[in-house]
Amino acid sequence: MKKNTLTACFIVSILTSCATNKNANLPQIQSPQVFTVKAPVAGNYPQGLFKYPYGAGSQTEELFTQTLEWSPKVSKTFDVNTQYTATLTLVPKDRRSTFRGTVLDDIKGLPANGVKNISIENKGRNLSIQIEFEPTAGVNAASQLVFFDEFNGQSLDTTKWDLCPEWDRQGRSSWRDDMVSVSDGLLRLKFMRDPELGSTRSKDKTLAQNWIRAGAVRTQTKNGQLLFENSFGYYEARIKFPVVSGTWGAFWLMSTSQWITSDEGIDGTEIDIIETIGNQEGRYNAALNWNGYDTRRKATHSSALPVNIFDGEFHIIALDWSPSEYVFYIDGVEFWYVDGGARFKNSGINQNPNYIKLTVESAAYSGDIPHDFTEAEMLVDYVRVYNQPQITN
Repeated sequence: MKKNTLTACFIVSILTSCATNKNANLPQIQSPQVFTVKAPVAGNYPQGLFKYPYGAGSQTEELFTQTLEWSPKVSKTFDVNTQYTATLTLVPKDRRSTFRGTVLDDIKGLPANGVKNISIENKGRNLSIQIEFEPTAGVNAASQLVFFDEFNGQSLDTTKWDLCPEWDRQGRSSWRDDMVSVSDGLLRLKFMRDPELGSTRSKDKTLAQNWIRAGAVRTQTKNGQLLFENSFGYYEARIKFPVVSGTWGAFWLMSTSQWITSDEGIDGTEIDIIETIGNQEGRYNAALNWNGYDTRRKATHSSALPVNIFDGEFHIIALDWSPSEYVFYIDGVEFWYVDGGARFKNSGINQNPNYIKLTVESAAYSGDIPHDFTEAEMLVDYVRVYNQPQITN
C-alpha cells in the first residue's frame, strides 16, 4: 500500500508539473497596443469595436481581436449626467497564446483624458480592460466634424484621400487614376467609353466596345494605410449624379473586416449610402452587404425613391449610423431605415470602423450603355462626417 501510495503521488506530481509547465510555455502577447477609447461626451456617438482584428489606422493584423462594450448600453448617443464604463476585451487569435502575466503598464494606447480608473482582469487566455470614465456633462456638447473635405484646392488632398487601386470592376469597367481631378471646388470623377482598354479585358466585342474607364477615391491608401476610418457617425456628401444607363455612381463605406462571416454583419458590413444603378429610369438605392463576398454573402437594399436626384442639381446624401440603427436620407428626407431586425434578414448593425469611398463603375447587368455615349462626370461638392446626428426625428 505504501509503494502504491508513493507511486500515485509521483504520478499526480508529474501531471501537475506538466500542466503547470504547459501553461508556463504558452506564448505571452507582449505589450498589446489597443484602440484608444475616447471619453464619453454627452450627445456624441460612442466608439464601436467587435472582434476587430486590426491595429488602429491600418490593416495590419494584431495577434488578438478587440471588442468594446459600454455600460450602461448606448443605443444612439451618450446621455447627459451619466457615468460610463468601457470594457475592452482582448482575445488571442492563436489558441496557444495568452495574456497571462500582462500588467496594466504593459498595455499601450490606454486613454488618459476623463478617466476615473482603469483595471484589468485575466479571464482564461483573454484580457478584460475596464475603463471607468468621469460622468458626462449636464448638457449635450456642440456637434463637431471629425472628417471633412470641401475640395477647394486644385488637386486631391492626399492627407485625406488616395486614388483607388486601378482594378477592373464588375466585368465592364476599370478604375484609372487619370479619371480623378479637383477643380472649381469640386471632386470630379470622370468616366468615359474606352474600347481599346476593353479589348485588353474581354474577348467579347460588344463588351469591349462598352467598357469604361472611371474615377474612384477612398480614405485608404493603395498600400493599406487608413487615412480616415470611423464607426458610428453622421456621414454626408453633396453630389450631382450623371444619367448614363449601364453606369452608376456611389457614396459608400467599406469594411476592412468584411471577411468575418460569423456574426451577421456586426463584425463588418459594406454600407452603400447610395448607388445609382438604374439611373436612366430614375432609380437608386442604399444597400448593406455582409458576411464576405462568396457564397455566404448576404445583402439587402432600399426601394423607396422620395427625391428625384437626376434633375441636374446637387443633392445631399446622408447616413445616420448608430449602435442600434442605420437611417438613410436624401435632402433631409428619410428613405431607408434598418434596425437590425428580422425583416432585414437579421443584418446586425456593424460595430467596426469603415473607410469612405466615392466611385463610378459599370456592369452588363446594369443595362446597356447608350451607343452615342463618350464621357461624363460625377461631381462631389463636399464630404462631411459628424460626431452627432444632424437630423432629429
